[in-house]
Amino acid sequence: MNYALEAKGFALTYPGAARPVFPPLDFTVAPGEAVALRGESGAGKSSLLLCACGLIPRSIDARLTGEIRLFGRNPTEYTRAELTRAVGMVFQNPETQLFCGTVELEAAFGLENLCVPPEEMRVRVREALETVGLWARRGEPPWRLSGGQKQLLALAAVLVLRPGLLLLDEALSQLDAQAAARMMEVLRRLRGEGQTMVFVDHDGVRCGFADREVCL
Repeated sequence: MNYALEAKGFALTYPGAARPVFPPLDFTVAPGEAVALRGESGAGKSSLLLCACGLIPRSIDARLTGEIRLFGRNPTEYTRAELTRAVGMVFQNPETQLFCGTVELEAAFGLENLCVPPEEMRVRVREALETVGLWARRGEPPWRLSGGQKQLLALAAVLVLRPGLLLLDEALSQLDAQAAARMMEVLRRLRGEGQTMVFVDHDGVRCGFADREVCL
């Protein structure tokens, strides 16, 4: 089976560290699964997601041992364009992902980098913004949005690329109850449409949304 994500005896060690961040891991994520990544603070959950999306070791130095595979290939084997189509990641703080002048431009940014034709771009941007409920705010600057809406925009900017695997690193942890509920509503809809996802969350109730858990 060609898993969306697979680890075999996988571990990583940061420069200068005496030991790996976590013991060697063995797990799989099948296409269409929603998997919660659980563990104590400092267990390496975020580091694992950074490996899955290729930021480690491309942009962040670390020594990797064992094997991690994204849709059957090591993430380092992908070109940057291929990687953006294979995997998308939403971080804890949306401010780190938003930098364009309007909501619509923010959603279109990744597609522009991939040289997607304008007509297709318009369709995909509208689709993504409607999915997260921000199409009506498309002409506004992101700084006018609430914290929850900014996180939804960060999600839309990833969804517009239609990644095979969606990674969420505590993407709901800074949201109030209403915003978190809205985000979960969108994630449930995506899951119903077959979106594969791996997410980190400390809330046991939200983790109950997953098909299963992987513990570090």
